[in-house]
Amino acid sequence: MRGRYGTDNLNRFLLVIALILVIADMFIRWRVLYLIAVILLIYVYCRMFSRNVNARYRENQKFLQLTARFRKKSSGAGGYAGGSTSRWNGKVKDKDHKILRCPGCGEKLRVPKGAGKINISCPHCGTKFIKKV
Repeated sequence: MRGRYGTDNLNRFLLVIALILVIADMFIRWRVLYLIAVILLIYVYCRMFSRNVNARYRENQKFLQLTARFRKKSSGAGGYAGGSTSRWNGKVKDKDHKILRCPGCGEKLRVPKGAGKINISCPHCGTKFIKKV
């Protein structure tokens, strides 16, 4: 998936809509619903494997702007479930990991906090270095 866009909020929303349409088609038996669900799934996968990251990012930002007022009402606990992340100043802060930069290529690497002195190998360029975290 390196160089591909991946998944985002718009993709998740479209996947839920496609799932609802497939379930509705099981009961109603309108093939139009199934066809729409398949078209949505194809669109989701095209967005996910797209290399045009900027265009997909803009689409997702537009979707987030359109749905901002609905999301703010429905997300009671900040929209995050789980203990390892917390909401801080509009950003998600990971309490269990530290972000380091590779000295060779500058790639961001996520390493566990509190592991002491560890030997890190960059998956991007292969540089090996030792850091205390």
